Amino acid sequence: MAGDAFGAFLLGRWRRSPLRLAAALAAAPLLLLDRRAELLVVATATAGTTDAALRRRWREHAARHARAGGVPEALERLAAHRRAGDRVLVATACADPLARLVLDALGLADVELVATPYEHRRWRTPRASAIRGEAKVRALRRAGVVLPVDDAYSDSLRDLPLLRAARTPHLVRPRRRDLPRWRRALGGVEVLGPVRGAGPAPRTGLLRRVVRRPAPPRGR
Repeated sequence: MAGDAFGAFLLGRWRRSPLRLAAALAAAPLLLLDRRAELLVVATATAGTTDAALRRRWREHAARHARAGGVPEALERLAAHRRAGDRVLVATACADPLARLVLDALGLADVELVATPYEHRRWRTPRASAIRGEAKVRALRRAGVVLPVDDAYSDSLRDLPLLRAARTPHLVRPRRRDLPRWRRALGGVEVLGPVRGAGPAPRTGLLRRVVRRPAPPRGR
């Protein structure tokens, strides 16, 4: 469930509730034993919340997230692709309901989204299977994306399979410490925006992974 919008939402819930924070800290060591414990950690932030209340909190969080401006470099490139008539998808490990609300708040309601399917359960762990790494590439195939894509954008090493599945990979505000690994894996690669760790840390936003493939021929 990593991803800026969802991660920021969880942090906000924990910060506002010492009890939720204590439960999260108690559950966190389980992640070292079993990655499935991630859903238990998520549940510490959402347990007891009705569907309607969670939707309301997600909508409020999405509005705040959008007001923060996202990542300008990614938004500008996304807009350029759309002007060119390209098919554009945002692929993110963020929970699908929250990711869609963030896109709506950014005025991108018509942009295709591939996100983590997520089912909230009030008193149980949610049902979800995060799309990261190879799982993200498989999710794109299920969405009808033909690989290799023309361009892929990311700032996370977890997206290396995605960038390898692109004719032209791009890094958006990558971490300085990750650059050697990126270059070993991809060779020359375009870097958009400042490198994190090379100065004041910039804000990050949901739209850090944008994938496109050629639009279908017109007239069909």
